[in-house]
Amino acid sequence: MFHTNVVNQLTSWIEDNLQEPLNIKTVASRSGYSPWHLQRMFKSITGYPLASYIRIQRLNNAASELKKSQVTVADVAAKYQFDSQQSFCRAFKKYFATSPSRYRRFSLTDQPSGSANNQ
Repeated sequence: MFHTNVVNQLTSWIEDNLQEPLNIKTVASRSGYSPWHLQRMFKSITGYPLASYIRIQRLNNAASELKKSQVTVADVAAKYQFDSQQSFCRAFKKYFATSPSRYRRFSLTDQPSGSANNQ
């Protein structure tokens, strides 16, 4: 039970800090556990390796931002700590099965546009 609370607190902290450089050492020092022990505990509770969890959360936040704003793909990639636009696009496509720009286009076309849809 105590480990679950620690992991829940860490996931909240991670989600609040996705725009910061996060690595296993940083998160482990925040938790008070060794990197090795934290990774084992984190995966047993969440089902995800710590690094994968961070990447998935970053991709989900980036996807939400692509839907809601006109910020460039490169700026979104930089904001969520991807090394380059290319690495972001590759990870995004692997996770969402579409490119970030295509995701944005389809998200925008799925939005109701004014009163035309109310008739």
